[in-house]
Amino acid sequence: MNSRQIPPRQGRQGFGDKLLAGFILTTTPIGLYYASPDLCSSHALIATGIFGLLVLRVAERLSRPPQNGPHEFVKKDEKKGKRNEDERVLVCLGDSLTHGACSANWVDDVESSLMEQLQNKNKTTTANVHIVNAAQNSICTHTVLHEKVKHVVACKPDYIFIMIGTNDAMAIYRDDWAKEKMRLFNLTEKPNEDALIRNLTDIVKVFLDQTTAVIAIATLPPLGEDCNSESNKIIQSINCRIKTLEYLFLGEIKNDSRETERVSVIDVNGALWDEINTQRSLNLSKATHSVDMFLPYAMVMGLLHCVFGLSWNVATLLLTGNIVLSESLHLNEDGGRIVRNEVVQWLVDKMK
Repeated sequence: MNSRQIPPRQGRQGFGDKLLAGFILTTTPIGLYYASPDLCSSHALIATGIFGLLVLRVAERLSRPPQNGPHEFVKKDEKKGKRNEDERVLVCLGDSLTHGACSANWVDDVESSLMEQLQNKNKTTTANVHIVNAAQNSICTHTVLHEKVKHVVACKPDYIFIMIGTNDAMAIYRDDWAKEKMRLFNLTEKPNEDALIRNLTDIVKVFLDQTTAVIAIATLPPLGEDCNSESNKIIQSINCRIKTLEYLFLGEIKNDSRETERVSVIDVNGALWDEINTQRSLNLSKATHSVDMFLPYAMVMGLLHCVFGLSWNVATLLLTGNIVLSESLHLNEDGGRIVRNEVVQWLVDKMK
């Protein structure tokens, strides 16, 4: 195996200010106490320190990079040498809904679920599938195209699952979110629908050109569980264009008939809405919280999940009553299970 450049370790973009705030709130009371014990009451110092520890704990957990990222995988793969014939590599590329820290971690369940499905279908395969999580919180399609694609290529994948564009959609929906994304990732262009589709198309073209992988592009999950909301109208418009990409690449691939099945579109959005509508038909939930309120809900849910150990499902039940989206942006375990099942079904269909 030729030597590859090992991708860098993933950073914690979007959480630097929160980590710093937690550190300052935790350490400042200690310094104040030793500098001037009479400056303020010990109770206030203790309360501030505890609050700082909680902020630090939650921010650290929610920003923690995946343990099975491209850096870790390529480093191990290079050390091991040539892969065995039965080894396969799946790379999942996306944002926080795939990263699995602020959202349910469905990626880590793909391998066991895949093996179970293959056994249930009596499908004869001895493939040993390695799962790589190349997702990152807050990321937009521009940064994926210009930074992340080369990390995916370095993994020499057999399968690539792409679910990216939710942060672009959020930036299209609200100007203040757009400014935050532009500042965080040094974007020179405000995210818009045309740029999103252009970036996504270019991402797939790179993978078609530089890998032999089979590729799946997912439609974007809902932004809130109100199908008539302005945020979901943006999602619907984007998804209509994502669905056409499968046919676009069919038209571009020539000469080799085997290549015509390399690009598929998985309707993750449709699968999630099917679950929402099924549960609503049973009168289990009618919550329609707007995605505009996701941040305050996310702060409380992060505390419940990271400090008190509650599942995203339980936190969702306590705070929003949603079905598949915890705080109307990220996936709870039920939502993650649906995405995982869609990915596993695609893999089962594609595996020889």
